[in-house]
Amino acid sequence: MKNIDSRLSLIKEVFTKAHDLELIRIRAKLDNSSGSTFDLNGQDMTNFICNNYLAFEMDERVKQAAIEGIQRFGLQTSVSRTYVTFDHFNELEEKLEKIFELPTIIASCTALGNLAYIPLIVGSNDAIILDQFAHESVKMAANLLKVEGRHIEVIKHNNMEILEKRIKVLRETYTNIWYLADSVYSMHGDTAPIQDIETLLNSYDNFYCYLDDAHGMSWIGKNGKGFVLNKINKHEKLYIITALNKGFGAMSSALIFPNKEIKTYVETCNAAIRFSAPTPHAGILAASKIADIHLSSEIYEKQAQLNELITHFKSRAKQLNLPIINFSHTPIFYLAVGASVDVLFKFGKYFKDSGFLMSMASYPVVPVVHSGFRISLSLYQTTKSIDNLLFTIAEYIEDLERKGQFNREDALKGFKLNIKERERMLASI
Repeated sequence: MKNIDSRLSLIKEVFTKAHDLELIRIRAKLDNSSGSTFDLNGQDMTNFICNNYLAFEMDERVKQAAIEGIQRFGLQTSVSRTYVTFDHFNELEEKLEKIFELPTIIASCTALGNLAYIPLIVGSNDAIILDQFAHESVKMAANLLKVEGRHIEVIKHNNMEILEKRIKVLRETYTNIWYLADSVYSMHGDTAPIQDIETLLNSYDNFYCYLDDAHGMSWIGKNGKGFVLNKINKHEKLYIITALNKGFGAMSSALIFPNKEIKTYVETCNAAIRFSAPTPHAGILAASKIADIHLSSEIYEKQAQLNELITHFKSRAKQLNLPIINFSHTPIFYLAVGASVDVLFKFGKYFKDSGFLMSMASYPVVPVVHSGFRISLSLYQTTKSIDNLLFTIAEYIEDLERKGQFNREDALKGFKLNIKERERMLASI
């Protein structure tokens, strides 16, 4: 391909090599009775790659609800909800409003939801501040507004001191200032400082916040309402979107509003959802069944089970002195490898040969110096399978270090971690 710029050339090079080594775009078979393993050319691969944290999608009740959706209504009805909406869609939204205790509408996916939500709430004379690690779909929605002339800037990850300084400067020129960020960051598993954000919301009248809670849904909070609403029950200047796949285990996304007026405004005026096909009927009925479970005591049993796995992972990783960059209490952990893509591929091949599937990450998903592996915990795993993975990682790192081919401390340096914060988290385990 001619005239490809250097950034895209690097992406193509990294992805092509990873694909040639069968480390990405892996063709696998999924056992329909369990999500704990994938079949890769006859080899059982332990699943640490999927974000189905509570394993709802394999629940027989959920599968039967999806089947019922197809049998009663067909695969999908290709008509925008602007023209026709069905009772089971409305019933799902009503259940979600009970979970969140806030006005809610659904969109077919979170990326589409961001495109529907963000352009409507950010005014023509508003400024946007993006966290550097905000999800790509949030950045895409913000960049649509940049084309229209909105002021957009990016600040260092989770840096509330810089955020407040920029609020003070921008509030003199712009009507409102919006901070767009994730609640639980999808690669490193660290979390937004929600209490600090709430303090800023209370301190500055024209400061607003939009949080993507896709990876915070279901595994925490009353009725599984998610990470954000577990920290802040409600705030008139807080806008939230979350995913109904991942921890929730179905499909679609939920746009959560601070009041009914904003819900009506977005529901009426958005283009992205208004002119898009709705979620298939099977997905809606499956989500409705999962919502029923969220509204029962069973959700707390599942949260407790996952909490036990998270606690075990943190304790074992600390014991083995693994280069895990963050020990927040979430289902996502990140193994640091460092700036060498070749070393990353070496790790990837070893893990694959050892029977483990994780999300390998390098540029452009993360900066090159942040290359590593995302480890996703879910109810598909056990403390034994977690131990098997972590001991395998530890043994391989020790072998490479003996050969002078890897250094765990060097791998961590590229992240410019807050060492005191990391030590504080380790001390609490």
